[in-house]
Amino acid sequence: MSFKSIGLKIQLAREEKGLSQEQLAKTMGCSQSALSNYEKGKRRLYLSQLEALAKILDKPLDYFVESISAGNTNEDDSEKESSRRKIETMLDKLDEKQLLQVIDHINYLQWKKNGGK
Repeated sequence: MSFKSIGLKIQLAREEKGLSQEQLAKTMGCSQSALSNYEKGKRRLYLSQLEALAKILDKPLDYFVESISAGNTNEDDSEKESSRRKIETMLDKLDEKQLLQVIDHINYLQWKKNGGK
């Protein structure tokens, strides 16, 4: 499991809990920029820090360290699944009108990918 995968899970859990980076960083006792680097996978977390995060975010420790897809060792698939979970978290916060706009945008992206056909 890469630091980037762990970072994505931290971000998802933080957003699910409704916390900003600043709020979580303050609770953890670190700077917002340090937390940002954890979430981007640019900075290594120690086990004690990960345990503190798990407690604050109400997640078991293995949530952060186990593979997103059971038996999946492909990092690209893992990151794609993390992106999907992030999108799901964001979609849950939208109203019906906004969801329809998202659907329209996805349809546009698919149309564009198919060469406008």
